[in-house]
Amino acid sequence: MPWVRRRYRGNKVWVETDAAEAYVLDERGLAHLRYKPDDDRTYSVRPKELSPVEDGPPPPAAATAAPDAAPDAAPAPKRRTSRARTSDRAVAEVAPTDPDDLDVPALLGKELQVWTDGASSGNPGPSGAGAVLLFRDRKKEVSVFLGDTTNNVAELTAVRTALQLVRKRDLPVRVLTDSTYVIGVLTGAMKVKANAELVASIRAELADFPDLAFVKVDAHSGVTWNERADALAREAITQRRSSVREGTVGS
Repeated sequence: MPWVRRRYRGNKVWVETDAAEAYVLDERGLAHLRYKPDDDRTYSVRPKELSPVEDGPPPPAAATAAPDAAPDAAPAPKRRTSRARTSDRAVAEVAPTDPDDLDVPALLGKELQVWTDGASSGNPGPSGAGAVLLFRDRKKEVSVFLGDTTNNVAELTAVRTALQLVRKRDLPVRVLTDSTYVIGVLTGAMKVKANAELVASIRAELADFPDLAFVKVDAHSGVTWNERADALAREAITQRRSSVREGTVGS
């Protein structure tokens, strides 16, 4: 069966079709999806969540090849890396070049991703921290109510809370945030003028990760997991409570 390029939750993916390019569905009416055509892992998704790729078709060979015949298709996003010294450890600040495919390395099991955001109603005011942890098809969502504090404290607390939930610390870990402040104070690129104790505690946490990098994402630009982290932070404020939920990607 051919595999064709489609868009799913902001990502460009491959979907199994028949000769007429109709989706091949299982007994539950779900389509079969892969993030790379040469990857053996297949996920089940609702057809209504799939949409055409609007920026033009892929090369014909990649669009019609069997999954094991196109090893160069759908590569992970290229990244530029600079390093800054913090607490005797080098923490990389990574700039992605393709925001559409940011979560692909996590979904392929090449890295564990920690998406974080903070929110404050009033700044200072009622605040919340939100985070999503992704690895393969698993996700963990965190929502933390902080009481009255600042947005910067909420942003930092989201990072600390999420990192404390990471069990396999030998994995490559990427912290994706829209906060220039968070990246600046945690990598040492920005002088710490406030929240010094909190920053120090997070830097100590970073020391347990042999391969950790920060990824700057654009705020409120439709990046799926960034928007979800923001929603979790705001949920904590409106519900005045904290929670941790585990599930699968797509659920």
